[in-house]
Amino acid sequence: MRERDYVRLIPEDELVRVKGLLRRVYNLRSWFNDTESISRAWVNVLAAAQKPEGGGWKLDFDIDQVTPSQLSALCAAVELYFLGGLLAQQIRKSRRPALKVLPGEDPRDPYSWLSGLHDDNTIYINANRWRETISDENPMNFEGALCTSKLEALAHALGHELVHAVVLNCFPDIDAASVAYLPDDKHGPIFMLLNKKLFGHVGHASQRLFNIA
Repeated sequence: MRERDYVRLIPEDELVRVKGLLRRVYNLRSWFNDTESISRAWVNVLAAAQKPEGGGWKLDFDIDQVTPSQLSALCAAVELYFLGGLLAQQIRKSRRPALKVLPGEDPRDPYSWLSGLHDDNTIYINANRWRETISDENPMNFEGALCTSKLEALAHALGHELVHAVVLNCFPDIDAASVAYLPDDKHGPIFMLLNKKLFGHVGHASQRLFNIA
């Protein structure tokens, strides 16, 4: 579905609020949602993640060796580069639990998705979905982004979950009841718009291109 087709499904009052949030994010991060800037930001996230202070990530990491502190560092980098720290500020302001990222299994559904956000701001990374190799020869299309490493795909997956976290923490009423957000397991038009405008993602699905063992 094209952007103009799903944007018209968002109630005007909710669209005004969402656009206001986007303006705040753009001001904080000092760049807009053009393709070149978004691509550069993802490159910067991956570079930061591979430094010792960013978690010392390897591109083809072993999920069984990943620690919560590494995941938190990666999530913080994605949040800082793409949201300008706005989400972290909002969580502190509203005195809600800080974002937490845990490896293992999502208690609600350990098999259906790469990761999942809970209402207490915990993101679960489903370990059993991160054992395959992702590489130049065996890439993944993550919501329109061609990922050639597991680290790149994981960063994009965290971006996806941060869209949900933005709605949950900045617009709790929309998270609870909006007909423009709740459809398709909270991947309705509001999610689609924020996912595209914040992270450059199109849609809400990942796909292995070749499935090389």
